[in-house]
Amino acid sequence: MDNLNFLYYFFHSDFIQKYLTIPQLIGILGFLVGVSAFLQRNDNAFRWQLTIVNVIMTIHFYLLGPESYPAAILNIINIFRNIASAYTKNIMVMLLFIALMLVFYFLTTPDLTQFIHYLSVIGTTLVTIALYRLQQQQMRLLILLSSALWIIYSLWIGSLGSLAIEVTFAIINIITIVKLFKINKKVANL
Repeated sequence: MDNLNFLYYFFHSDFIQKYLTIPQLIGILGFLVGVSAFLQRNDNAFRWQLTIVNVIMTIHFYLLGPESYPAAILNIINIFRNIASAYTKNIMVMLLFIALMLVFYFLTTPDLTQFIHYLSVIGTTLVTIALYRLQQQQMRLLILLSSALWIIYSLWIGSLGSLAIEVTFAIINIITIVKLFKINKKVANL
């Protein structure tokens, strides 16, 4: 019976009360919707699926409370960034989105002295650069770096959905990068 004590502590801890809330469940929904985005080999399909994830995660971060408002703002801007990046690669548009992210992020960040808050805006900036300036493996490699930053940030703010998304995206992204590398290698050998 002592072997099952961890179950008792798990089910009687505040873990369930803290993480089985409406905001966390919405974050998990974002995770479930987002898994297929990084399986896409088509860059435009990838962008549109990522946009849907951003809509869901905006709601998730907003409902988590003030500590997560900067992440909600970033996701709102990301919705428009993803759509625009499907139609233009103009560097000025990219810079406009980066400027918007920085301005709104710093207006909503609860404590500018804590470095942890900068990880999400740096990660989101990397994704913006990737979507506007890169393609295929290079785009996904920069997004992989962004995922690492968001994993740390998600742990800090206690977002299960964001953590699950970023860890899964990183794994799927690595698999897709390898597949794209193999496809490009076959094409090069023809």
